[in-house]
Formats: sequence, C-alpha cells, structure tokens
Amino acid sequence: MLTTTALKDHREPMERFMRIARGGMETLFGQIRDAGYVVLLTDTHGVAVDFIGNPLFDQDWRRAGLWLGSCWTEEKEGTCAVALANLEQRAITVHHAEHFRAPNQRLTCSAVPIFAPDGRPLAVLDASAMESPDDRRSQHLVLQMVRSAARMAEDANFLHEFEHHHVLRLARRRDFVEVSADGMVALDEAGRIMAISQSLREQGVLIADVGRSIEAVFDQRFEQVADAAQHGGYPLAMRYLPTGTQCFALVRPPRRRPIAAPAAPRPAAPAAGPVDVDALQAIAGHDPQMQTNARQALRVLDKGLAILLRGESGSGKEAFAKAMHEASARRAQPFVAVNCAAIPETLIESELFGYREGAFTGARAKGARGKIAQAHGGTLFLDEIGDMPQAMQTRLLRVLAEREVTPLGSEQPIAVDVQLICATHRDLREMVAQGQFRLDLFYRLNSVTLALPALRERADKALLIDRLLHEDGQQLYGRAVAITEAARGLLLRYDWPGNIRQLKNVLRTAMALSGGEAVAPEYLPAEVHGSGPPLLPPERMLSLGGAEADIDAEMPLHEAKGERGTLLQALKAHQWNVTETARSLGMCRATVYRHMQKWDIVSPNRLGH
Repeated sequence: MLTTTALKDHREPMERFMRIARGGMETLFGQIRDAGYVVLLTDTHGVAVDFIGNPLFDQDWRRAGLWLGSCWTEEKEGTCAVALANLEQRAITVHHAEHFRAPNQRLTCSAVPIFAPDGRPLAVLDASAMESPDDRRSQHLVLQMVRSAARMAEDANFLHEFEHHHVLRLARRRDFVEVSADGMVALDEAGRIMAISQSLREQGVLIADVGRSIEAVFDQRFEQVADAAQHGGYPLAMRYLPTGTQCFALVRPPRRRPIAAPAAPRPAAPAAGPVDVDALQAIAGHDPQMQTNARQALRVLDKGLAILLRGESGSGKEAFAKAMHEASARRAQPFVAVNCAAIPETLIESELFGYREGAFTGARAKGARGKIAQAHGGTLFLDEIGDMPQAMQTRLLRVLAEREVTPLGSEQPIAVDVQLICATHRDLREMVAQGQFRLDLFYRLNSVTLALPALRERADKALLIDRLLHEDGQQLYGRAVAITEAARGLLLRYDWPGNIRQLKNVLRTAMALSGGEAVAPEYLPAEVHGSGPPLLPPERMLSLGGAEADIDAEMPLHEAKGERGTLLQALKAHQWNVTETARSLGMCRATVYRHMQKWDIVSPNRLGH
C-alpha cells in the first residue's frame, strides 16, 4: 500500500481521466455490487487510483489490498489480474489459486486494459471479489461486464479528447447506430482521419487509414459529413472503399472552442536595438562546429521554427539559447527557462500552464501564470525536454498546435506567442522507438537541430580558458587572473566529462585558492592532474534538478573519496557558502546538504554547536 503522498503522485496525472471513467465504474459497480465485488481503477504502474466498494466491508477490502493505493504489479504480488492486463495488454481473469501469493488465492479478479486514442495504455479497470464459486466459468459474465465498462470509459475519453472535431460513430446496422457504435473516427479540419477508437484497432480496421482523407476511405465527401452534423446528425449510409463493406455513421458536430482570451498586455518595451550577433559569436568562439551552429541559428531565428539543441550535460545549451534570444527580434521580451528534469512530475503541469485560484489545495489565492504565458512575446527554453512526463508531452503538443494555453482549473484558453527552444542530452529518436517520447511531438520540436560539441571536442579550449579567467577574475578580483603554462597544459590535456560547467567550476575554485595570483598546478583538483579519480560525469553526478545521485551502494571507496574531495574543495573555495557551492556544481542547495551529510562534511561554523 502506498503512502498518501506517494498515492497523490499517481492520482494527479490521472485526474482528468478518473472523472471521465467514473460513470463507467459506477455503472459496473451497480451491476455487481450485490454479488460482493469491488471496482478498482489502476494506472499503468498497477497502482489503484480510484475505488468503489460497499462501505460496510471497508476493513475487509483494505486487508485484502482492494483499496486506494494498493500496488498490483507482478514484482510485488506475482500473478494477478491487474499485472497481467498491464503486461499482456488484454482482458483477463485470475481466479483463486491462479494467484501467485497465498493470501490472494481466495480472490477472483477480472481486469481489462484501457487505451488512449493513440493506442497507448492508459489504465486498467478491475472487478474483484473475496468470495466466489470455485468454478472459473462463473467469472465469464463478470469479465464481459468489466470489458463493457472499460470500453464505455475509453469511448468517453475519445469523445472528450476530440470534442472540437467531427466524430463519426460507426455501426454495421442502421438501427444500432444510435445505441451501440462499433467504433469511432475523429476527423481534422481538412476532413482527414486523425484518430480511431480502440474498438476499431482491435478489429484491425482503419489502422492504415489514419492520415488519409475521408473521401479516400469512405464514399462520402467531408462536406456531406459536415452537413449531416449541422442538420441533426441523421445516419449516413457509407461504404468502406477498401473492402466494399456497408456501414452507417452518426456524426457528432465539433464543440465550439471558447474564444481565447488575449494574452495579458505587457508594458511598452523599449525599442529594440540592432540585432546582437556578438553574443552568438562569443558563444561560438573559434570552434568550426560552433561557428556553423551560430550561422544556422541566425538564419532560422524569427522564422517561427522550433529549435532543438543537442549536447552533453554542461556543454552550454542554455547559454547558447540565451545568445539566440539576444540575436532575435524578441530580445526586448522575456527569456524564460524551464528545466524539465528539475520540476517534480506532480508540479510540472501547474508550473508550465499556470492555474486559477482554487484549482487545487495549496494554490495561491489569485492563481499563478505558468511559464508558457510568462514567455509570451519572447523565448521559452525547455531544458532536458527528454525528461518531460508523457502526459505533459500531450499537453505541450496541443499548446504548440493551437498557440494557446489553458491554466489548471480554467476553461478559458489564453493566446500565447513564443519562440520555442528545447535542449536535451538524450537521443530522442531512440526514446521515440522505445515509446518513451511522442513521435508527433518529436517532429514538432526538431524543425532545426543544432548539435553542440563536448568541450573535449572543441578546437578553442585555450581561448575558452583565457575568457573564463578574464570574466570570473573580473568578478572575484576586478581583473583577469593569469595562469602558468604548466597549469594550462594540464587543463588542455584533461578530458572534461562535465564540459564547460566543470571547467568553470575548476577555474573559479583555482582562482579562489590562488588568492588572485597566477593559477598554478597545485590549485587544480587531483583528477585534472591525472593522479586522482576522475570527477563523475554529469549522468553519474547529481542532476541539475537536485535528484538523487546515481551512486552505487558498492561504489569503490576511491571513487567516493573523489566525490567527497570535489564537494569539500568547492565548499572551501566558496567559504562554506552552500548557495554559491550549489550554483558552481550545478546542484540545488538541498542536494549539497544531503551529500554533506552523506560524506560526513561539517561546516567549521557548526563545529562548536
């Protein structure tokens, strides 16, 4: 059983669908209540996010695990209906001793997977009883009832998803079309098939026709379909052209979209000066690949194209995005950066889209504008886009397509106009192939892809070192700080797994330790000398969002000492200022404190306490 906090993380992404599915759950419960069944709705992780049962037996349900927050996965419970429905993506009954764990062997459970309009698994609907006949065949009718309720929830979700489009309810017989559809088809504004319901997918019908026009699939023009919707939705006699099959369709007209409220007016901005290409040229330095990136960026800016930056963590993707903003016609408007890996999944929706007052417990009295609305007129930079939850990928895709955003708890969309720049160190194509990233969103984001080289691959490392010594030296001492040739040689030979972010930290620490004198080898960390363990690369270190470090419990002691030494050195360099240390290491303060505790590092200021 999950804790209340953990359960909330599973329920919040499912809230919209839970409201849609509730009607089907209540219908199912009304049919099987007197036989001693409960109804569970679980997410694709097997966690029960909704529940209906006879309250007289609440304690019994809870003891049996048929309750909110119960986790029915094969890893936790072995063979069980919810786990198999999730794994095998089919309707199934697991009866009595077919359960793996002995405490579950008095249960009978029938579960059916529910799918999103694009075919992705969405949830599992389950009906379970603690007492039932030994004959497994007694559950056949219950499984059919669960299957019917699951299709009801699935179809309701399909209609909700495409409420602003024409939807055809198809049936093989005219007298059935008004009461029982064999499947549904959604059409876009041009009359192309944009989605089909899961019932049609299961029949193997129309799957290959998604994206084709209605005229190419049925013997009907889109104008005839729209006319039928406008004049009462009378059944249309249609013929499926690939097979010649006769069918009938009721057409549900699109729901009129609420008129998007104009974005909040901004104070008059000062007239923008000439395009600042210097920022991009400075970022590019003297590296051929970076110079090519800068030239391509200047060509595509202000063309309404989404731009994707690819590169290892610490390679300067946000700095490059800021330079692009400064070189664009939007430079007088906001540059809003969002690290998708740093925001908890439960908060990312309100962070991006905003919310109105009272949208949820703990919401601000006057609501809040989301990051997308804040970037109106300017540039929205989504860092680590590969870590965005899939539910948010769907909402972001809709924002990009419709150029409007609807805050949580509001029905009034707000028009937005942003230049979108995304960044990732992941291979999004591979994530698409593994089903971890939406294909349609991928194509929206990579109109132009710029690959930023790792620091070890750049031809201008020496110039970067001199520039950082000048810039950070000015901040620390009001002048550039020199470096000895021996120290420069060590820096040029080092592999820099943490890229520019690591180089900045090493140089700033060395300048602090040198007291403003020339940076010499003794002020550089052991890994740069090659005499100590290398600093863990960003993928092994703490993420920018402050997530837990990926540190193996059996990590060799010398590696652990290397991390401890790096953290201790950074703390000393910043006079034990945790905020500055966290910023230099690309961590959050909470993560620094957590690792100080882990490595038993105590600030000198606290030794006397």
